[in-house]
Amino acid sequence: MKTSAMATGKVEGRTARRPAAAMILMAFLVPGFFLAGCSDDDCLNCVDVPAPVVPTGVHSISGDGYVIVQWHDLVYPPYDGSYNESLVAYEVYRRDYEFGDENDPDRLFDPTPIAVVPWNENYDPGTGLHRYDDENVFNGLQYEYAVASVNAAGVRSALSFEFVVDAPLPMSPLDSQGWFVPLPVYDANAQGATAFGFEFRRAALSPQILAAGRVTPGVEVTVADIEVFFNGGVPYVRRGASHVELQDMGDFSDSAGNLYFEAVGWAPARGYSATGTLELVAGHVYVVKISGSGGDHYAKFGVDSIGAGLVNLVWAYQLIANLPELSAPAGDDAQADDGPRFISL
Repeated sequence: MKTSAMATGKVEGRTARRPAAAMILMAFLVPGFFLAGCSDDDCLNCVDVPAPVVPTGVHSISGDGYVIVQWHDLVYPPYDGSYNESLVAYEVYRRDYEFGDENDPDRLFDPTPIAVVPWNENYDPGTGLHRYDDENVFNGLQYEYAVASVNAAGVRSALSFEFVVDAPLPMSPLDSQGWFVPLPVYDANAQGATAFGFEFRRAALSPQILAAGRVTPGVEVTVADIEVFFNGGVPYVRRGASHVELQDMGDFSDSAGNLYFEAVGWAPARGYSATGTLELVAGHVYVVKISGSGGDHYAKFGVDSIGAGLVNLVWAYQLIANLPELSAPAGDDAQADDGPRFISL
């Protein structure tokens, strides 16, 4: 089984557009092209240049040391698939976020965008989404994003209305093809059992070391967050201590049996197992709630595959206490912002 990683999704560019747009784009890029008067062939200074449309569907996907920002391809009314001829680029904005910022309608973004994405780049025709991969972020911090569109006259739209906050977080390392690398965790009931436990925070401290979080409870650590054991040939997971809670979120595998790990983006508030023991099923994703004196930390793991006396797992751990975000997937519900946001001037 392969476990998907959204960061490696194929992104293509557009190769064709109507000639009028090319002329407008040239006018936007070539100094001195703007004219004082107007004519049928030069409408850059005229009222019939359409104002840029506000980008929609803005959302983000958490990664390990990166955030993917995506938004819908911009079309112009009547939304029949034709382009706003004056569109030349999208601008992506970012600001540091702290809890409660969403209640401040006057919060500001820096006037300089972190990225300018041309209309014909970073586009996936399969999903109809543009994207920007923000790699200038740090695990354990939160960021707010917005996107604006820009027309050939240099006029910027308002910022996107979705409230988009993301917190990159450590997770299983990726191979050269962009697939998550699963980690075998072994049967605690096997004779001379070792490496049957997993500690999420330990793994998060060295996320690029595949086996960093795999431990032997009672030897390397007193207890682990979770332990794997087999009973009658059936694999199970149990909590390592009473401060750990587990919940099976269900099957998130595709028709080919590949695990879609990003599908679980948020830890639920309720529904955790009363016994602390769950059967492990290939293709399922499980959420872990780890309580401590500093607050609750959330984690998740997915079962990539099951072998003889072992279970191959992928994992993610949220460093920020009391934040249930666990890699929000594409299409995750974006909350509408109740107030305007501004670019700081």
